[in-house]
Amino acid sequence: RSTQMKHFIILIFTALVLASCGGAEKSDLESLVAQKDSLKEVKDELSLAIVDLEEQIKAKDTTKALSLVTMESARIEDFKHYFQVYGTVQSDQNVDVNSELSGKILEVRVNEGDQVSKGQVLARIDVSVLQQQEQELKTRLELAETTFNKQKKLWDQNIGSEMQYLQAKSNRDALKSSLKSLQTQMAMGSVKAPFSGIIDETFSKAGEMAMPGFPLFRLVNLSQVYIKADVSENYLGKVKKGDMVVISMPSINLKMESKIDRTGQYINAANRTFKIKTTVDNQDNILKPNMVALMEIMDFSADSGVVISSELILQGAGGIQYVFVVENKNGVSIVKKTPVEVKMTYKGLALITDGLSGNESLVNKGARSIRNGEEVEVKN
Repeated sequence: RSTQMKHFIILIFTALVLASCGGAEKSDLESLVAQKDSLKEVKDELSLAIVDLEEQIKAKDTTKALSLVTMESARIEDFKHYFQVYGTVQSDQNVDVNSELSGKILEVRVNEGDQVSKGQVLARIDVSVLQQQEQELKTRLELAETTFNKQKKLWDQNIGSEMQYLQAKSNRDALKSSLKSLQTQMAMGSVKAPFSGIIDETFSKAGEMAMPGFPLFRLVNLSQVYIKADVSENYLGKVKKGDMVVISMPSINLKMESKIDRTGQYINAANRTFKIKTTVDNQDNILKPNMVALMEIMDFSADSGVVISSELILQGAGGIQYVFVVENKNGVSIVKKTPVEVKMTYKGLALITDGLSGNESLVNKGARSIRNGEEVEVKN
């Protein structure tokens, strides 16, 4: 018999059962149980009929709308993972230039921002007192030199005592040494640049007093700087000299690459870190001492791994991670729920170690609104 006839009979049977229910004695327990069982049979028949009708509607409905999805391909490529630490820019050639003796500043020969060369005179200190002492020592040295020469001449002729000769020689040599020491002090009156660089700041003016230990200038040479950072001891076995480092300077929107020059041999007990150092070329003087630098250090790499966008990975029950693979069956796109094992992720990419071979097409947009085995429409 036809499906329509079957549905009609079920409806008539249902009506008869309901009518009989209305005439049953409420106190008759057996009758009530029988009526209940009859209604359950009708319910089951109706449920099957509804499912049958839905299948027929689905098969004949040509206006059904498929879920729209976009695709992205899995690929085989190298994968690198980096961890981040913050460091600071430093320079060994960033010093305060001091006077090595006390005295009045006679002249300041440079201004802030001036480029200077190693050995160039930056300022002059009054050494007139030392000059007077120098003249006095020179006079005394001339007399001592004359006395020594005469004593030597007599000694060569075996005239006079050896003691007189030695005293004359000692007196002359002592005066020579004193004069040399004094002239060295006088040379300190010319304050010179210890290396080539730029006068970043001046602290004194002509006419003021210079004192040892008090800076006159700040001299910097930033053509080459280095960056130091503290790294957790957890990475001690993963970071070594020669490793590549990607350096970002957030304050000036600059990114560059360098290599680790040195790793520390000491673990700081306070924060459980060790230091790393990398040298950076800074010919344009863009980097300044104490600037903050973000350092990305590679701690893992894999050659020819399966890599996908991490946004394609969905989380299922029990923490299972999966993706939807698009399969073409007779011109129809069907999605297949595929569990994957993720080794690690970095900057929107995920390294897959199980579940994919690298040549699959994966659902990107629309993945959260589809089910396993569903037919979809792929939108380019």
